[in-house]
Amino acid sequence: MSQPRIGINCDVGTDAQDREVLRLLWAYAEAVLRAGGLPLILVPQAEDGIADASLDAVDGLLLTGGRDYAPSLYGQEPHAATRCVAERRGKWDVLLARRALERGVPVLGVCGGAQLINIALGGTLVQHVPDAFGDRVCHSPRAGARALHVVEAEADSGLARIVGATHFEVNSSHHQAADRAGAGLRVVARAPDGVVEALEAMGEGFVLAVQWHPERLLDRPEHLALFGALVAAAAH
Repeated sequence: MSQPRIGINCDVGTDAQDREVLRLLWAYAEAVLRAGGLPLILVPQAEDGIADASLDAVDGLLLTGGRDYAPSLYGQEPHAATRCVAERRGKWDVLLARRALERGVPVLGVCGGAQLINIALGGTLVQHVPDAFGDRVCHSPRAGARALHVVEAEADSGLARIVGATHFEVNSSHHQAADRAGAGLRVVARAPDGVVEALEAMGEGFVLAVQWHPERLLDRPEHLALFGALVAAAAH
């Protein structure tokens, strides 16, 4: 049996000679490989035909983290702390996410990718978590630090079934989070301070958005299981 093909969006930047380059942290590809999938990088090109052709070539989609998405996408002005992804990536990611969700492609969103799913379905974001929730839980640690905290998942959620628990430990590396859930999504996990940590589709199909970075916790079975669930959904 062939490996399910998992498309992965990537970042856009420049090298030392100011040439445009694509970037993807290896941990995302490793997570897909360890879960039994075949990772394929999807090159950003914001055209409907290319988005559909890209999705035709894969069985599932992993939306990765990065900088922030333009607040204009959800009807807000930028916060002083908002730092947006490159324009090329931003336009592509939104188009890719919307087309994938319309087509019923299995989708897993990680951190910024989780926020992207919510935006694509008409939801909104908290642009700067400390303003709304304070600092009781560290969601955005300093460089090199590793913040861990417990989340509580809804007992009847797909997330709880996948990880095999309603309380488990996650990491944090974000300053934004979902606020109003997008159409067809429900909040299925929160941090102790109330920050949304996961959303999932209410209907059929696999759509899961997690605010933490499970690709950095692959030594923990419950986090590798998230990628396993995406690969399993893509195999059908």
